[in-house]
Amino acid sequence: MVAKMIINMTTKFHIFNPEHDSALALESGIYTPKPQIQQFAKDLSTLPLWYSDEEDKVILPEISNQEWLNSVGNIIPNIKDKIASTDEYKHFQAPKRLMPWGIDNTVCRLTNTTQIDGENADDVIKRTKILSSREQTQDALTRLKEKGLFDGFVSQKIDTVDKLRNIHKEFGKIVVKAPWSSSGRGVLFIDNLDDKEARRIEKIIESQGFVMAESFFEKEIDFAIEFEETDGRWQFAGYSLFSTDEHGAYKQNLLASDEFLKHEICRHADADRLDKIVEFYCQYFQEKNSELRGNKIIGVDMMAGNGRIHPCVEINVRHTMGIVARRLYDKYIEPGKTGYYAIIRQNSTDDLRKWNAEQTQAFPSTISDGRIFQGFVSLTPIEEKTVFQAYAVVE
Repeated sequence: MVAKMIINMTTKFHIFNPEHDSALALESGIYTPKPQIQQFAKDLSTLPLWYSDEEDKVILPEISNQEWLNSVGNIIPNIKDKIASTDEYKHFQAPKRLMPWGIDNTVCRLTNTTQIDGENADDVIKRTKILSSREQTQDALTRLKEKGLFDGFVSQKIDTVDKLRNIHKEFGKIVVKAPWSSSGRGVLFIDNLDDKEARRIEKIIESQGFVMAESFFEKEIDFAIEFEETDGRWQFAGYSLFSTDEHGAYKQNLLASDEFLKHEICRHADADRLDKIVEFYCQYFQEKNSELRGNKIIGVDMMAGNGRIHPCVEINVRHTMGIVARRLYDKYIEPGKTGYYAIIRQNSTDDLRKWNAEQTQAFPSTISDGRIFQGFVSLTPIEEKTVFQAYAVVE
């Protein structure tokens, strides 16, 4: 019986493909990201080491920074056994399952993946593209409003600038979003709908078919609720409290227990309403389970302010930085501690090395029994030509 269970065990191979949202916008073929996104993906390729399960593998380029590997090996058990190449995945004969940051045509083609959970990968990708579109916020917000869990303007699908002008006239300040984009890209905050903004919006409509328009929400905090599918059931997987820059691009996550994060969120919003929103989404995703088949993680971005909650800014049908922060804390940080998880970009590798040395000296780390007790920890290695780094600081 035990031998049979081992033989039938499926090995999960994780891969970090942050270009996923943009790749979904492509109808077919392999998407080639801009050089900066390629750099970002390469520099942070080791992130799945922190959120994957102990028995999983992570598809990585060769890591030459042995000092980083040895230091992280004090936290992540058997880290070197987890590392795999694309060729190893392709030729792996036992049952396997690709676990990308997000499922799309590009990552499946580059890894020769034709099946996801026993289903044709192309079918999974087609459904994922539909479910990942920002158009899905309209359906969720409509249903949330019917249940009394949203009191704002439901985002609208717009296919001409003239229709957008009517919404702008009604609300003054609006937010316009491309159907598929990531980390703040394709999100326009519009006070004046002038000719320059109109041309930008027309280009998005021309390339992706439409935009989503919504009224501006006066926020005090950004947060998210994470969900995970296990054995056919969608369940709550944690809170995420994060910050963004002025363009909406991701900056950092607070590292803390779910209880702590909920308390922080509820300083700006009603706790009972938050609980009902969690309950709503568990049911909502369960109803869509057949459409979501092949996807395991969903993060719903939200905002809160003045006692109100915007319960559906975006639905991310993929891994998220919130999931990274949640699992990083639960697996590797001393319970009860707080800190933050962040990503930094420097102008050069030398600048990054210098900054890393300064942080290591200023916030020396203490690690005990595979848990970070305090200090600065680099979550990704600095290799030749690295300019991005993910790191954690535990206070």
